[in-house]
This record gives sequence, structure tokens and C-alpha cells, in this order.
Amino acid sequence: MENRTHRPCGGTPRRGLTLIELLLVISVLGLLSAILIPALSSGRHAAMDLKCRSGLRTITTSFMDFASESGAGRRGDSDQFAAGQFRLEDFQESIYQVDEFWNDPTEDRVTIDSRTLPLACPASPATLERRSGVPCSRGAVGPRKNISVGFNRRLDTTTRFIDDRAFPQNAYVTEKILNYADVPLVFDVDGEKSAANNVIPYYSAPPLARQDIPDIYSSGRYWIPSFRHRGSMNVAFIGGHVLSSRQPTQEPWWRWDYEPEM
Repeated sequence: MENRTHRPCGGTPRRGLTLIELLLVISVLGLLSAILIPALSSGRHAAMDLKCRSGLRTITTSFMDFASESGAGRRGDSDQFAAGQFRLEDFQESIYQVDEFWNDPTEDRVTIDSRTLPLACPASPATLERRSGVPCSRGAVGPRKNISVGFNRRLDTTTRFIDDRAFPQNAYVTEKILNYADVPLVFDVDGEKSAANNVIPYYSAPPLARQDIPDIYSSGRYWIPSFRHRGSMNVAFIGGHVLSSRQPTQEPWWRWDYEPEM
């Protein structure tokens, strides 16, 4: 009987990849990954940075309305103050919708959707919760280590000097603050660092260089910045603009020293 070898149509025998070809494919895939993964990561970081800036800009727009005498609506506890004064904490509570701005009569605790809250940086997507009947200064929003955006503490608490000693004093803001466009209002903060420093993370302020008389911020305890945007910190100003810096206290036109008039 004749012995015949059957071959697939076309007459060419099938064969697998050689070792050299396989190594070549792996090398090409590795090269593509080295090119694409950083590009995708860079695009993701850029998108989060853009969303963070947009959220901060939204806060400044709301602050302008809150501070303006012509457009001011309900200011919470600040409605009792005379001469158009208000506390920054009341504005903050209006954004978080806590304390006198609580909007859920059926719940005492509500999880915050960080995707829609401008006071939550998308580059730090930690879960937050707000509680009713509690002001921000007593921990209305937490856990504190998950707070990622905070306000300029010098707009909430100023320094009062008595016999050359520094003491904290509540700051009362008026519409005049809108004239100081280069004063930082809100920026990236590090909630975990606030826990380490035993301070509330909703507010932060840096020590000032070349300061003759130490104030309540000179120790640096209240300075808890976060540089989560590829080494930079996003800062929104009273004037409505948002800037980024790796050295925010060294920027020449940033008015970290401003405090509301007593």
C-alpha cells in the first residue's frame, strides 16, 4: 500500500513561532507598553488636574456670591452679624451643606459623592461623610484624614497680640475682601498630615518668611499642603483664578500674609 503524507490546502506545512520570533514579539510589546502606559497615565493625571481646577474655580465663584452684599443670600449663623460681616466657616458649611445648611431631614449621616463635590480633589478620591447638627469646626465632615481641599486659615483665624504674645482671634470677613484678588482662598491640603499635627484639615496657612514678630502660624503646625498633582499644589484665589506651584509660599504675588481687618 502506498504511504502518502496529507498536507493542508496550499501545500505548506504549519509551524509555530521560532524562539527568535517570539522574543521579537515580546520586545515589540514591551516597547509599546513603555510608550503607551506613561502616555495614558499622563492623560489620566491631566484629567484629574483639570477637574480639580474646575472644582476650585466653582468654589471661588460661590464665594464671590456669598461675600457680595448685592448678591448675598442666606449666610447661616453669619446673618446675625452687623455691617455685612460673615465667618468663612459659614461659607464652607454652605458648600458642604452641614450644620445650619443641612438639607436632608431624614438622615443624620450622609456619604458625600466626591465626584460632584468641589471640596474633594479627584486625585485623592477618598470617601467622605457629613453629619447633621455639627459645625465644620467640630468635625461635621470626615474622616479628617480624607479631607483633600481646605481654606486659607488666615481668613478664619487671625493673630491678636497682647504684650507681644500671639493669640488666635476669630476673623470676620466683609465684601471688601473681593478687592484682594491675589489672596489664596482654597487649595489642596493633606488630611493625613493634619492628623499628625493634631489640627483640623479644613483650614491651613503657612508660616511667613522674614517675620519680625512670630504669630500663631510661625510654628508651621497649620501648614498642611498637598502636592498631589505631579508635585504641584493647586490654589484658587479670591479673584477667581487657579494656579499651580511646587513652591506656593515662594510665589512673589501670592498674598499669604493677608488677614481681614479687625
